[in-house]
Amino acid sequence: MRRWIAGLLITLVVAAGGGALAWWLATPDVVPERPVPERARAAADVLGDAHVYVDPSAAGTYTDAELAQLEAAAAASDPQVFVVVWPASREAGYGSPSDVLHRIGDLTGRHGLYIQVDPGVELYTSDVGIEGEHYSIYSAVADATQTEAPAVLQAIDENDGREYEVGEDTSSQYWGGTGGTIAAGLTIGGLSGVGAGLLGLAVWAFVRHRRAA
Repeated sequence: MRRWIAGLLITLVVAAGGGALAWWLATPDVVPERPVPERARAAADVLGDAHVYVDPSAAGTYTDAELAQLEAAAAASDPQVFVVVWPASREAGYGSPSDVLHRIGDLTGRHGLYIQVDPGVELYTSDVGIEGEHYSIYSAVADATQTEAPAVLQAIDENDGREYEVGEDTSSQYWGGTGGTIAAGLTIGGLSGVGAGLLGLAVWAFVRHRRAA
């Protein structure tokens, strides 16, 4: 009876250790929410009511007439379009254009296609708050004309009329979101922990048998 209880305790301890290890390995993406960069907040403050935001560092990229044309086209598009014009920078997000565009979309609460324009460098698009027919651009441009107003207007036009619905699948592609990650961690932890516990119990029994002999 004592041997059985001791073996059970060893199994539980090793299982708990295995579960903790599996949880740590399986949940690297479950982290505290990161602070909002000032550039993203500034963009969100403008895009809460408008459809085009030009960072002060990118002033002069478009004429007033072009900005009015972009604003009108972005507002009329279905799904709506929100344009962020600035030199790309890690200070603008978390190292990924998609990260910062989603962050801005979360702050505005306005769903649609978000376009980052890095003047003369790239165009990047990301759906925020919608899912359905896919449309995306990631283009490290060959020349500055590909980020000028006609190119952005073309992207807005190509976006218009897509089939979509409000409500975005934000789950992890691998584990199935935070809930899936937690479930995966618990499952892996349970299975690995039990396996490790049984192995530990077998080793303990073998040692006890050798000593008894």
